[in-house]
Amino acid sequence: MLWIHPVLQLLCTLLGLYVLGLGVQRLRASHLKHKVLFNWKRHVLWGKVVLVVWFVAFVWGAGMVRFLWGSSDLTGTHFVVGLVMLPLLVTGYATGHVLDAVKKRRTVLPLVHALNNVLLLGLALTQIWTGIGVIKLFLIP
Repeated sequence: MLWIHPVLQLLCTLLGLYVLGLGVQRLRASHLKHKVLFNWKRHVLWGKVVLVVWFVAFVWGAGMVRFLWGSSDLTGTHFVVGLVMLPLLVTGYATGHVLDAVKKRRTVLPLVHALNNVLLLGLALTQIWTGIGVIKLFLIP
């Protein structure tokens, strides 16, 4: 049961890289004035999936650690970085929702959304590194 968390998070982080690639097209079109196709619907769909799965898998991982070993913070840095990610997940989802629901020309909110989510992706990549340590320590005897 504990393997659900790392597998979901790894796959979701790879999907996050894809969503970032889609978002770069938006940046190129809006701020660099390049003529490129930005697949808005795909970016929104997969972006929501990434943010929601990251959140659910965080809850799952912390919950399983607490259930099985009595404390969610046994994984140290891995747990702390996950906690740091939580408000960024909410911010990424909220800004993305506003951008999708109220479509109009903007410059600041898309940049806030992008910077927030690039930071999230960087933290998720850090989680892969710290997660490998957790797997070695707790899951592989």
